[in-house]
Amino acid sequence: MRFLRWIFIAVCLFVGFAAAGLMLLPKERIAKVASAEMSKALGREVLISGDIGLSVWPVLGVKTGPVQIAGPEWDAAPLLKAEALSIGVGAAAALKREIEIRRVELVSPEINLITAKDGRVSWAFGESTEAAGATEGSTGVTPFSLARATVTGGTVLIDDRRAGTREKITGLDVALSMPKLAGPATLKLSGLRGGAALSLEGTVGNARDLIAGKLTPVTARFEAAGGSARFEGRMSQALEAEGQMSLSTSSTSTFMQSLGLGAAELPRGMGQAIDMTGQVTFSGGEIVNLRGMTLKLDQNTLTGDGDIRLGGAKPQITAKLAAGALDFASLAAEGGSGGGESSAGWSKTTIDASGLAAVNAEVSLAVQSLDAGMIKLGASSLGVSLDNSRLVLKLPKATGYGGQISGEFVVNNRGGLSVGGNLNILQADVKPLLVDLMGVERLSGKGDGFVKFLGSGRNLDAIMNSLSGNGGLAMAGGTISGLDLNGLMGTGNGTKGTTVFDKLGASFDIKAGVLSNDNLNMTLPRITATGKGVVGLGAQTINYVFTPVALKASSGKDLAFPVKIYGPWSNPKIIPDLSAVIDLNFKEKKEEVKQKANDAIKKKVEQELGVTVGEGQSVEDAVKQGVEDKLKKELFKIFE
Repeated sequence: MRFLRWIFIAVCLFVGFAAAGLMLLPKERIAKVASAEMSKALGREVLISGDIGLSVWPVLGVKTGPVQIAGPEWDAAPLLKAEALSIGVGAAAALKREIEIRRVELVSPEINLITAKDGRVSWAFGESTEAAGATEGSTGVTPFSLARATVTGGTVLIDDRRAGTREKITGLDVALSMPKLAGPATLKLSGLRGGAALSLEGTVGNARDLIAGKLTPVTARFEAAGGSARFEGRMSQALEAEGQMSLSTSSTSTFMQSLGLGAAELPRGMGQAIDMTGQVTFSGGEIVNLRGMTLKLDQNTLTGDGDIRLGGAKPQITAKLAAGALDFASLAAEGGSGGGESSAGWSKTTIDASGLAAVNAEVSLAVQSLDAGMIKLGASSLGVSLDNSRLVLKLPKATGYGGQISGEFVVNNRGGLSVGGNLNILQADVKPLLVDLMGVERLSGKGDGFVKFLGSGRNLDAIMNSLSGNGGLAMAGGTISGLDLNGLMGTGNGTKGTTVFDKLGASFDIKAGVLSNDNLNMTLPRITATGKGVVGLGAQTINYVFTPVALKASSGKDLAFPVKIYGPWSNPKIIPDLSAVIDLNFKEKKEEVKQKANDAIKKKVEQELGVTVGEGQSVEDAVKQGVEDKLKKELFKIFE
């Protein structure tokens, strides 16, 4: 960083001046001149106050009181202030106009690193005349060595006003060693950020080249709670870099929290633990390029290239990746739909989708297979878009369930978790598809269909009970397990066995977790069937009337045999609706028998009571009228 470069220059000037005039100037004069020289070198006001202590043996040195370096003209906060600064140099080297720094100690510094809204930074200094006039291959810095420089008990405030973030590193301890300017330098740093420990160890191949802004061999390792990162390649003071990078996290949530990025919990399969390696290039702007990357997200492994844009409120990832089998079944939570029918109902385990807020992303992805919990895909080319906690899985060219699938699947956690989709299916295996989407496993065969759905809630049970949408299904053949229509039409018992049909078509609507249908049509040899009713997708129940019709049965007429299907998915009851059977098939006979019974009753009443039933009069009314007439006659006899 340029900040370090100019601190080096200022320290060199300060120590050189102190060594040369050590025996000639009073302490106050030394402080005043040293402040002026450092101010000139940095282009910032430098204040040194308090007593200045001088030592001659065994190390030529200076120890100051409080030190302060002003911030940029556009902000009043000082760049640095410290309780004390102590510098020790080699006396023999000073006499040769060289600087051999034996010791630098900065006590309890407070450093303000500010990024303005327009991108300006508080640690940027103007070029010195020495640097401007330096020839190629020269740093413009008087040769010096640094045996050891330390910072103890420091605090760094990172105020990014462009991104609207403020972070603080406390307990900062730094140890820097640079035996020769044109040689290697080592750095060790540790501190606390948000209560989490951070540490950095690094080695620079040539310190002079780094100060001069050249790419220099660098090895660095960073560690924090939950993970670590390593870089080996070349780097400049402007943080330009190229080389091999690796990242490993045992807990990505903890690692992100250590870096001040929040403690988002990622679903399993999306990076609860991460192992990543790749060739990294960073030009000093906002984009990190990763090439030849291998990325392991828990049990999932992806390869490819990616770019990460660091500016803004959150990282923006653009990538082109390939993978074998991807397992994101945790999106549906443990105990979700993937296990077929369940008497216990859907899982009520809370789904934590807060990890969707960690980054924004645009990713093209080729997979051999993908399990997303409520839907499974085969070899597919996919588009993944993550924007402000809304994940969209686009299916421009996808296979699944033995057929073709297109559309999109959405997980949205912007204002509470919701799951939705708009899927079109061509010649897919219906049974595994319905098991995954609805837990229904009795219908089998190849089919075409579409479904639009949307549900919301904190767990799968709430989502399934809130589902809304619509869809349709068309099949050119298949089977229904647990129902034998041929047996039903022949013996009246069809609750066991399988029905093989030639054609099936239906559409449906979904509201508040209940699927309703009133236009099911199915054909078999010499049998047609219709159906209507409801399926409780949330409650996992069914209440449906299925009406097969035997065409030209033994009586020479069509024979309908309605069947009720009701109860839980796990064990529905299938019983014939005998009342409906009679109403549908024996209506004329029923009326004929009823008429014969009425005629017999009328005849008996006339014979026994002497009452005549008039046209359009019921037997009950006729009897009542006859009784009244007889009572009247008996009453009138009293007056005769």
